[in-house]
Amino acid sequence: MLFGKHLEVNFSRSPNIIPGADTHEYTKSNLNRFNKNAAKNYRYCCSPTKIIHMSTLPQDIVAEEIASLLEEHGVIVNCKVFETNGKRQALVQFESEEEATEALVCKHASLISGLVIRISFSQAQNI
Repeated sequence: MLFGKHLEVNFSRSPNIIPGADTHEYTKSNLNRFNKNAAKNYRYCCSPTKIIHMSTLPQDIVAEEIASLLEEHGVIVNCKVFETNGKRQALVQFESEEEATEALVCKHASLISGLVIRISFSQAQNI
């Protein structure tokens, strides 16, 4: 479910994609997490979960700011901000996978304090 509707994914019968006016090309973008070190990134791929992982966050961000950024997408059960190797990150647990998916779709690659944030599903079971 995404935005309250069932999402169905199938293979296309078309051999090529014709870009439209609102199409974004991420092939060579650093926002495409599968460009570099694909083997490492593949390890972190997982099916949708209730928990999202946020990275590339500003050093001074706190859990309340993250919650206010994401609360429009669903009920936040828990939010934990932490630092690894000097980089600020967060885990945010929603009430449902659908809410977490909506937050990821809407907020991945958005700007916070001039930084482009990254969001992915987390393999963590709880936070």
